[in-house]
Amino acid sequence: MISPLDTRIAFFGGAAQPAVVEAIVKLKTAGFDVVVASHDPREAPALRDAGVTFIDDRMEALLGSQVVITSLHTSADVENLYLGDEGLLELMDPGTFCIDLSVSSPRLAREIQAVAAVSDIEVLDAPIVCVGEGEQAVVFVGGDPQTQSTLSPLFPFFAPIVMPQEAAGDGQFAAMISIIALAGSLMGTVEAMSLAHIAGFPEKNALNVLASTSGGSRALIDYIPRVLGHDYTGRINIATFLDMLDVALDAAEEFEVTIPMTETAYQLYELLQAVGGEEMSIQALALLYEDEQTCADYGLDWALADGFNDRCERFDDFFGTGYLDADDGPEPPGRTQGGPPPIDGFFSKN
Repeated sequence: MISPLDTRIAFFGGAAQPAVVEAIVKLKTAGFDVVVASHDPREAPALRDAGVTFIDDRMEALLGSQVVITSLHTSADVENLYLGDEGLLELMDPGTFCIDLSVSSPRLAREIQAVAAVSDIEVLDAPIVCVGEGEQAVVFVGGDPQTQSTLSPLFPFFAPIVMPQEAAGDGQFAAMISIIALAGSLMGTVEAMSLAHIAGFPEKNALNVLASTSGGSRALIDYIPRVLGHDYTGRINIATFLDMLDVALDAAEEFEVTIPMTETAYQLYELLQAVGGEEMSIQALALLYEDEQTCADYGLDWALADGFNDRCERFDDFFGTGYLDADDGPEPPGRTQGGPPPIDGFFSKN
């Protein structure tokens, strides 16, 4: 059984997700010997304040560590850390436990766990996703049930809600489908409220309709109040959310499934990132329905969208109607070419 008295934990990071930083601080406060080998510079102040030890050398950090925790931005980062040259699976001693808190590919999680098993190393995929009221953290844990039982005392440090899954990669799959559903429900709710406004349907009535029918969702409860309060901050920023959606789109390609709603969400958030919204939270999607001046008030610059279609990483063209013109790139909010009328003012500052 894992306990603070005899457990050293090495952390390899690069994803400044608040829930992960909080987990490391809590582990240190609880008495665990915690060392940090690589990290996002934004994490450093909070970790140093907690007395966490920083070690530059990867081997030195692993020496004597019974548990390794990782949290990275993308599947490529995870693959490189575990399977690349001088990767963790090459350097760790047999009997080491690993917990990967990254949101990455289910296929990659299964591959890592299979390679690790050859060297008698146990790896759990345990992505942290912030959902629900106050963006409460949930950790989905996939991998060997016995390993899950051994490491179970650590899970509450990662999130107040722990959802064990049955097999390797299932933690990642659970996180992925929750992200797909969140993206779709948030898009639908923002569009419904925006259309209601432009049509002159009373805001209060629209909120009541959505809350009282099957059109209601956690997005309505958790994110629309922030939008109405002009609060575009939160625990999941656009850059991180795009990474999460990217995983879902990769999985869809793997299983040869078309998921057009998620493709649309990816395109919208990539556009929002392009005009300067990278560090905003996901409810900032509502700003895409705003006039250009309101967007500017929140630091978005539609001039940055010039040539967006040429830079779009996943898709050759983005709709071709509405905001985006196939030749000229995005149309700033407040002007349209063949698409629906702009949503001018529903979420604006009054």
